[in-house]
Amino acid sequence: MKKSSTIDAFFKRKNVEISSPTEQPNTFSNLNPLIPDDNPTKAQRIEVNEGFDISLLERDPGLRKQIWQYPVNMRDEIRRAYIKVGPYQAILTEYPKSNKVPRRSFQASWFKLFPSWLEYSPSKDAAFCLPCFLFHKENGPSGSNAFTVDGFQNWKKVRDGKNCSFLAHVGKDHNSPHRNAERACALLVNQSLHVQKKLNNFHLNKLWRIKFD
Repeated sequence: MKKSSTIDAFFKRKNVEISSPTEQPNTFSNLNPLIPDDNPTKAQRIEVNEGFDISLLERDPGLRKQIWQYPVNMRDEIRRAYIKVGPYQAILTEYPKSNKVPRRSFQASWFKLFPSWLEYSPSKDAAFCLPCFLFHKENGPSGSNAFTVDGFQNWKKVRDGKNCSFLAHVGKDHNSPHRNAERACALLVNQSLHVQKKLNNFHLNKLWRIKFD
């Protein structure tokens, strides 16, 4: 079977419906899509029970901790947890309008154009990039915080044809920071699958030895 050539093979897109842009995120558990509840003060989170002691990871890109803020020996497991649940794509009935005239806002249709990486933070009213967040360094190059720490809010530049800021973020260069982050995600997932396959083979061989010894 031909392998997928895009990072979409590793990221599972989750569209999260929120009834109003003024509502706060709510509880998120067991790596399942968000289900709105009656308590608007809870934070959207991922429950993580495999591989390390952290019980909750923040989903909202504007609220979550940076990967480099975690201990080094925990970072890959945290990255895998975020990859498993996919980019946080909050669907609002209405996105906040910018203060500048003409007043513009984020558009949910952009998720379909950039399904594997684009995220939206209701808390910051800003766009983020999941792969770049996962491999962002504390002292990254100039401009690297736009889609990882600060968030992007210049909606006018998204509707700028070939000069679209989202396209510029991805980059034309095969070795752009964004594409390098995508490859790092793919490598991390493949590495995990390889280790799991070896463990499965080990346990299978052990069972066969017990059976025939």
